[in-house]
Amino acid sequence: MKKLLIILMLATSVKVFADGITALDAFLKNQMTSANFSQTVFGNKKNRVSTGVLEISRPNKFRWEYVEDGQLIVSDGKMIYIYDKPLAQVTEKKLDSSLGKSPALLLAGGSNIKNDYIVSNIKESDDGLSWVNLVAKKASDNNGFKLVQIGFKQNTLAEMKFVDSFNNKSMITFTNVKSGIQIPAADFIFTPKSGVDVIKAN
Repeated sequence: MKKLLIILMLATSVKVFADGITALDAFLKNQMTSANFSQTVFGNKKNRVSTGVLEISRPNKFRWEYVEDGQLIVSDGKMIYIYDKPLAQVTEKKLDSSLGKSPALLLAGGSNIKNDYIVSNIKESDDGLSWVNLVAKKASDNNGFKLVQIGFKQNTLAEMKFVDSFNNKSMITFTNVKSGIQIPAADFIFTPKSGVDVIKAN
């Protein structure tokens, strides 16, 4: 009887963690999250790998920093700042409803993902992750991506996969993921330094 109970408990546990939608919902309930990331853009001859740090404060505030490349993307919830340190240039964009549906901003958008995307579970994979597939309900909302998938290890963010309209593939792997933490509000504020060119985009 005890053996049967243990088997049932294990089976139930596996079923829960194999459900990507459940993992996604649990992840999005955390207001603040930080992580290290490694982004790979797959090329015909050579792959490009970049690493950095991600910080999220829902809804819609995030800091995405590429350490080696000197690139920084910051959202204060109303504006997005794309800073290129080597060029000493920053582009400012309004965080409007369309930009807010971009797959790149999904992680910071909160629990309204299902309003704009059809979210479905992907069959259990060999990598031990629970995956969800996201398809924009409106073609105009896909922001150039044909495929967006998010993978979780239990309820912890692990990977994202993208395929754009030109069939370019990229993958982001997350490590040292911490949720339910405190992140300084100043991390989501960007103030251009003296000498930096500011470009205001429509």
